[in-house]
Amino acid sequence: MNMKIQIAAVAGAVAFSVMVLSSPSDPIPLPAPPPAAVSPSGAASSQSSSISIVATGLEMPRAIATHGDRVFLTEKGGAVRVVQNGTMLDRPLAVFRVADAFDGGLLGIAVHPDFSKNHHLYVFLTYEGDGYGEDGNGISQDGLSSGATPATTAPLWNKVIRITESGNRLHDAVDIIDQIPGSKFTNGGFVKFGPDGKLYVGTGTVSEASHLPQDVDSLAGKILRLNDDGSIPDDNPFPGSAVYSTGHRNPQGIAWDDSGTMYVAERGPEKNDEVNVVTPGTDYGWPGLECAGDADGRGAATLCYDPGIEPGGIAFYSYDRLGLEHPFVMASLRASNLYQLDFEEGLPSQQPILSGAGRIRDVVVHPDDGSIYVITSNTDGKGFPGPEDDRLIRILR
Repeated sequence: MNMKIQIAAVAGAVAFSVMVLSSPSDPIPLPAPPPAAVSPSGAASSQSSSISIVATGLEMPRAIATHGDRVFLTEKGGAVRVVQNGTMLDRPLAVFRVADAFDGGLLGIAVHPDFSKNHHLYVFLTYEGDGYGEDGNGISQDGLSSGATPATTAPLWNKVIRITESGNRLHDAVDIIDQIPGSKFTNGGFVKFGPDGKLYVGTGTVSEASHLPQDVDSLAGKILRLNDDGSIPDDNPFPGSAVYSTGHRNPQGIAWDDSGTMYVAERGPEKNDEVNVVTPGTDYGWPGLECAGDADGRGAATLCYDPGIEPGGIAFYSYDRLGLEHPFVMASLRASNLYQLDFEEGLPSQQPILSGAGRIRDVVVHPDDGSIYVITSNTDGKGFPGPEDDRLIRILR
């Protein structure tokens, strides 16, 4: 890439980031820069990182999971896509029938820690409450959609499904947890296994006025913790309940540092996006509190963005291959960057890692080689997609 183009791309991204962090208004959607402008920034740039576009033409991708030579992706419309050895397969692994909701559909995806033996994937999806499908999963036996969701006034729900795959084809699918209250705009949607081997699920609130996030008996506005078969762990904070923490609005990303501390990124209504350290049984305030904790300081945000930057997925980078200064990595939709930052220094430490790709939805670190994968989100209705959007991008030195 021409050095002047790269410097201009980085400078433009930094300038926009400053504007987002200082402007009180709701920014308009950003046009996607041309593909040639995609470049590493900051420490990653100084370490001569390699940027490769692994897959193009994705339709509203939402989440990534990796295992060996495969990358699994969800598309909001219901498809589970597979990229193997750097090539996206023509046929999806499965296509689920999902609700047509702005922030709903096929959302999170996770790979079981023992995937090489059991071939289990977990997905989070939104569906309409009536007539979801004869087989209960909304998919046909060959993994393709069994029909379009009818236009109804049925309530929206979310569920987590465990897929068993064989040769990149659906072999079986069973519900892990169901009847999670859904929403057109705030479903949360991540699923990820923690270092304790438990499955963590982020759920959203049904509306801005709802107090269900404060109700321990509701699955809305929570971080849930499950065994891999959907049963309740004996050491959960609320006996017999999947609820791990309460008071969440729209959690988007979850990650653990090397010490096992759990962090969750979630979006506020227009401001007060948060990154929280999440501990069992703690209330994080929504809808009564944003960023602030209770009188004893419990539930206070580690980072608070006012105005918001629309955080997406988060990860901790524990390798030295990219020369990052800080291990915490966060995707941002509104600020259109992949960031690194340090919690002790706070927001002034925030630096872009990747610029020029447009809205960044999710980020994962591949455990085998220390590469970073991200997906863009320029076809989600809030950006201006380029001819190759959306894209799966790999960063590796």
